[in-house]
Amino acid sequence: MADSILSGYKDVPQTALSTELNSLVDDGFSALSGEIDNSTNKYMLADIEVSLASFTAGTTGDEAIELYLVPSQNGTTFPDWATGSADAQENNLYFVGSVPIAQSTGAKLGVLRYVALPNGKWKLGLRNRANATLATGNTVTWRPHQYASA
Repeated sequence: MADSILSGYKDVPQTALSTELNSLVDDGFSALSGEIDNSTNKYMLADIEVSLASFTAGTTGDEAIELYLVPSQNGTTFPDWATGSADAQENNLYFVGSVPIAQSTGAKLGVLRYVALPNGKWKLGLRNRANATLATGNTVTWRPHQYASA
């Protein structure tokens, strides 16, 4: 019987979000990324990296970036996604995790590991919970991996 092991990364990092994060206010939801098609490769998992080019910390000590993966079940249309800074119940279903941001000032980098990917098309969004407006030059990338047989 073969052992199940991780495959290692299956592709180079892919940019999902960049300019959508420019000047994103505290509590603000970004616009969704462009469509990402997983229907051919059927990657099972991804590590998602949040890179903030520059950050000036808020004052509460609970800074984070929340990540949301929005799938298309039929491969054509996507569910409703609310932007703005008000709580948006329709977005909650797509929450996959958050990346904590250190309270110090400067560039920040964090990774959310083992995010399950749908078999078809999907988009990525985020919510700024960093207690400060984001600057420019930020990116969110994803890098797929999966299980393999030994």
